[in-house]
Amino acid sequence: MIQSIFLLSPTGEILIERHFRGRVTSRSVCEYFWEQASVSLNHHGGLSTGISAISGGDPMQLYDTVPPVMEVVSDDDDNYGTTLYLFSVLRDGLSYLAACPAEVSPLLVLEVLHRVADIFVDYFGSPADESAIKDNFSTVYQLLEEIIDNGWPLTTEPNALQAMIRPSTVMGKLTS
Repeated sequence: MIQSIFLLSPTGEILIERHFRGRVTSRSVCEYFWEQASVSLNHHGGLSTGISAISGGDPMQLYDTVPPVMEVVSDDDDNYGTTLYLFSVLRDGLSYLAACPAEVSPLLVLEVLHRVADIFVDYFGSPADESAIKDNFSTVYQLLEEIIDNGWPLTTEPNALQAMIRPSTVMGKLTS
């Protein structure tokens, strides 16, 4: 189902890259996504305020034109012509991307991405932004390993995950 997951920073930098099922997805899909997302100020219905000349300078809600599901045809040498379905969610300034090699239920993949974001908030506090991900790099990978097994959602319940992977504490960070 899910071949790879990427977390992109607000500037388009790849923070986390995790591949499943023995296949490596080219980073070019992230570049393609970022080109599409950069066209607008904010994506997936996320609210952003900007000053509009039409509205006389009042803040106005801006929505983007990037769909949460995109079909991407690979152009790299190893996988030329291969179709990937790219699912994306924006949370706390981070773009959560999932690349799937075949058609799957979009709601399932989008729900998994939202659950991943929710679990990061449970573990690292709100907002689970770029700095929280960088500060808890190894915990992020451990969580992804437990949440998704061989591309399929496995454990998405926060209580079950906290029993397997203890959330980091301030004291634990000081002693390590």
